[in-house]
Amino acid sequence: MDRLSKVIDIVKGYYDKKNPVIDWNKWIFEGHIKIVASWVEEISKKYGINKEGTLAAAYLHDLAYAWTSKNDPDLDEKSEAEARKVLKAAGFPEDKTTFIVDKIIHGHGIHDGKEPEYIEAKVLATADALAHFTSDFYSVICWNHYLFEDKDLNAYKAWVLNKIERDLNNKIFFKEYRKLAEPYYKSLKALFSLSKV
Repeated sequence: MDRLSKVIDIVKGYYDKKNPVIDWNKWIFEGHIKIVASWVEEISKKYGINKEGTLAAAYLHDLAYAWTSKNDPDLDEKSEAEARKVLKAAGFPEDKTTFIVDKIIHGHGIHDGKEPEYIEAKVLATADALAHFTSDFYSVICWNHYLFEDKDLNAYKAWVLNKIERDLNNKIFFKEYRKLAEPYYKSLKALFSLSKV
């Protein structure tokens, strides 16, 4: 089994377990992580990027979602720490692990408003945003109250409207993919802008 296959196998093992905080592991793996990976594969091929590290990052970028929720203040740190362990277990050398975690996974998050330094992080950021737009991501999150147990539909609508702006305008780094996302963005904006309930 090659290194990437080992990463995927290990990550799937995390999501096969029940999350004690939020019951979404099957959906988040199938309905988000694998879709991000699919977009990473397409974009990497188009731009001639070595996909092994970027695909590993796609499977690892939200790893802490397997045992905690978006509301965990240490979510990113937990994901990144566990990602290092997975990459080591899969046989990635330390320098490659550091690049995947520090430059691709951490970089794709657009921390402090900074654009990612490396194209691999731009690919992951774009793939993550496209997965949000081209899947049932927003409707599943809202329908199941996956993020805010104590919030009403209006709060979810406000969250979606803010997030789709960020996804389209801050996370998609390739013109053709922004153009592809625009119809999804417009539909989601229209849907989630309907009158307050």
